Order: sequence, then C-alpha cells, then structure tokens
Amino acid sequence: MKSDSPRSRVVYVWDAWTRLFHWALAAAVLFMLYSGSTGFQFFDWHRFVGECVLALILFRLLWGLLGSSNVRLNRLVQHPGHAFSHLSSLFKRQVDDTRGHNAAGSWAVVIMLLSLTTQAVTGMFIADEDELVEGAFYGALGSDLTDWLYRIHHLNAELILVVVCIHIAMILLYWLYAGKNLIWPMITGRMNWTSSNQPHDVAIQRWWVGLACLIAVVCAVGYTLQWHKQFF
Repeated sequence: MKSDSPRSRVVYVWDAWTRLFHWALAAAVLFMLYSGSTGFQFFDWHRFVGECVLALILFRLLWGLLGSSNVRLNRLVQHPGHAFSHLSSLFKRQVDDTRGHNAAGSWAVVIMLLSLTTQAVTGMFIADEDELVEGAFYGALGSDLTDWLYRIHHLNAELILVVVCIHIAMILLYWLYAGKNLIWPMITGRMNWTSSNQPHDVAIQRWWVGLACLIAVVCAVGYTLQWHKQFF
C-alpha cells in the first residue's frame, strides 16, 4: 500500500563555495548598511568592504559560469509565470522541494545582484560629503555625473535595505508558515527532501575550480583598485 506522506531523506544541495559566498556577502552587506547609516567604522572600512562586495559579485558571476549545475546563471532567469505560480503554492502551503533556487528565489537573487552591483560601481566614483573617504576612481568623471552617482548610491542603499528585509521575511514565511527551512541547507549544504517527486541530479563542481575563481577575482579586483597601495 502506497503511503500518502513521502519519506524524508537527506540530499546534497549547495556546494561549499556557494555557501561561503552567501554568508560572506550577507555579512558584508549588513556591515555596509550599518556603517553607512550610523558611521560605524565608516572611514576605516566602508570603502574596502564595498570593494569586497564587488569582488564577491564577480566571483558569483564566474561561479555561475563554471560552478555547480544548480547555481549556473542560466538557472537564475526563469519565466515570471513560474515565479508567481511558486508564490501561489507557497501561500497554499504546498511548496515542493527544489534542489537549488526556486522560481521566485531565483528572481530575488537577480534583483539582489543587480542592486549590489549598482551600489559597488557607483561607490567607486564618489566620496562622502567631507571627501574623507573617496572611491577608487573618484574625480575621474565630471561633477554633475559624480553628483548623480552619489544620489543613486544613497537611494539604492534604501532599496537594498528593503530587499534585505523582504528576503529575511520570506525566509521566515517559508520556515514558519510552509515548514521549509531554507537556512539549514545554506549552512550544511544538505536538505531534508520530503516531496514525492524525485530530486533532479546536480553536478557539484570540484573544490579547486572555486579556489581558482576566487584567486582570479581577488587578483583582478585588487590590481584594478590598487589594494596594495591601501594596505602596504
């Protein structure tokens, strides 16, 4: 006799590099938001951590080309109808397990990456009001364009704060309302698969490919932004 409730089993979902990227980016973004709004360690670390955010984004893009199959960039852009269908299932508490980003979550990743890229790029061309913290390319553009980028930087910071709050709220909604814990898999790399459908295969990339991507990005960003002059 077939059971109505599928038996739970543990499956591997997120590789180590994806998890490291996620938590490093989360820590950096939270620091940047807090530093920018309160001035905490602003003069010492705001610029450098912002440049690290740029490096993390570039790593994610490179990992999206060379990394594990479920984090590839072509998996992020899904049909909007699939996202709305997934959200409809969420509010009905009928969410199927996904061995990767679900249709709605993939769009959240795209929005977050675009907004953080905007923040990191604009930050390189502006300075604070007293010009005590200058971006790596501050002064390279005309004053009108620099002022415009300054306004974009501050408005986009508010957008990022909204996106982060929505992200946290959705995680809690999945967990408390739909019974789907999205935090634990991003810590351990593994999830409890309870859906009746079979999990699709995931090709996990070898660890040294991620290390090579990280080294390449750090060298490229560090050379372009002259990190050796900041610290040595």
